Amino acid sequence: MRVPVKSLLISIPLFLLLGGTAIFLAFMYLTDQTPGAVIDGIQREGKFFLYKHNMVEKLSSQEITLLYRSTCTRKCHGKDVIEKKPRTAAEWESVVTRMKAPDRAGITDRHADTITRYLQNNFLSNVPTVLPENTMKFLKKYLWRMDFGEGDLFLDIIYVPREHFRLLRYLGVSHLPPDQQHAFFIVYINTHRGTVPDWNLAEMSTFRVNNGNPQNAIGWEILYRDGQRHHVQGMLTFPGIDISQSNELEVTMKPAGMGTKIFQWSLPVPPLEE
Repeated sequence: MRVPVKSLLISIPLFLLLGGTAIFLAFMYLTDQTPGAVIDGIQREGKFFLYKHNMVEKLSSQEITLLYRSTCTRKCHGKDVIEKKPRTAAEWESVVTRMKAPDRAGITDRHADTITRYLQNNFLSNVPTVLPENTMKFLKKYLWRMDFGEGDLFLDIIYVPREHFRLLRYLGVSHLPPDQQHAFFIVYINTHRGTVPDWNLAEMSTFRVNNGNPQNAIGWEILYRDGQRHHVQGMLTFPGIDISQSNELEVTMKPAGMGTKIFQWSLPVPPLEE
């Protein structure tokens, strides 16, 4: 018995429509969502797919938030694990890079870049978070100084005395400086809305002890810079000065277009317990 072609042309779309409707209703029942929510979800996932393959130029701020949540707080762990532990810009980039592995979140480079920027913008720490709690308290009390920002630009600086050089590897320095008699400071520059200027801080920074003569900086090395130029981390180097009989250390910065920034430390810095 032959089935008319016209009947087939009508039956196949009807079958597909009924099957699709059944699947749609079953999905609504299993996920306890309204039809509008299901349709919105399908549209959103479709846009994420197109964005991943460079067929959509950008996402809205709400869509970026949803991309972060659907990737990081549903596939991997709860949001508290992320949002209650801010990290530096470099640390967030490292975390997301690890999550790109296929046996983890398996996200693409474009999604990873977008999620990294979201985390850097919303859950940023001005100082490293990889140190033990007691070491962090010591660092914040004795070594870390900050200004409170001019506009949207924030400076944080950490003094690293020779007796505490073991902290350098936690501060983004992969190898000890060749001349360990110099004075070293790790500087973080962050902005949320603008861009960090291409400063050479060695040209605009001085260092002195006990209100003595200022010494010019001799080096500025970039340790980390994000692709959007919102975050820069670097090492500022000064000539070695005998501070054994000193009780105050001061660094002065005069970044172009900003006021004078003065950071002070009391000496000697006490020993750090292991």
